[in-house]
Amino acid sequence: MEFRLAKIISVLLQPLLIPSYTLLVIFNLNNYIALIIPPQYRQIILGIVVVTTFLFPALFILILYRRRVIKTLHMDQREERIIPLLITSIFFFLAYNLIRRIQLDEVYLRMFLGSFLSVVMALIISLFWKISMHMMGVGGFVGALIGVSQVIPVDLALWVMITVFLSGMTGFARLKLKAHTPMQVYAGFLGGMLVMLLVFRF
Repeated sequence: MEFRLAKIISVLLQPLLIPSYTLLVIFNLNNYIALIIPPQYRQIILGIVVVTTFLFPALFILILYRRRVIKTLHMDQREERIIPLLITSIFFFLAYNLIRRIQLDEVYLRMFLGSFLSVVMALIISLFWKISMHMMGVGGFVGALIGVSQVIPVDLALWVMITVFLSGMTGFARLKLKAHTPMQVYAGFLGGMLVMLLVFRF
């Protein structure tokens, strides 16, 4: 039962989905950064983000798997992650540039810049060591919400607590599946969160 739950959590909170989840939370805030964008445009922007940060990277990873460039979709070996992370970083940079061209509030730019930099950091670390990308994703989720709450007048305490809880569940899942060591889990969470906090701080 726990093993199955761990698999479900790993799928629902896999790192390629985190930018879309973060954007959904921000779009549903009762604040000017969300309300200034008409609902139909929010849907279009969310669609762009889902395509560039989830669908396209996932499609290319599937192609790499079909061509036997990577052995499994889970990319258990550190070496298997290099090419997928490089491709993902390109798409995340594309998402950042698209958001910049739409000329949204600075908050959105920082969120997607942080996401791009997190992927780059994961790529660099993966050259030498295996880090939990799942935990980098949820750590970035937590960091983004804390960062947003520091630059605009909005109370995100409940959302921060929810994402911290989800981070704990993700850490449990990765350890239960024996995908990572505790050190890789902690490093992933702290790394993802710190990148986001630094982007919003400076």
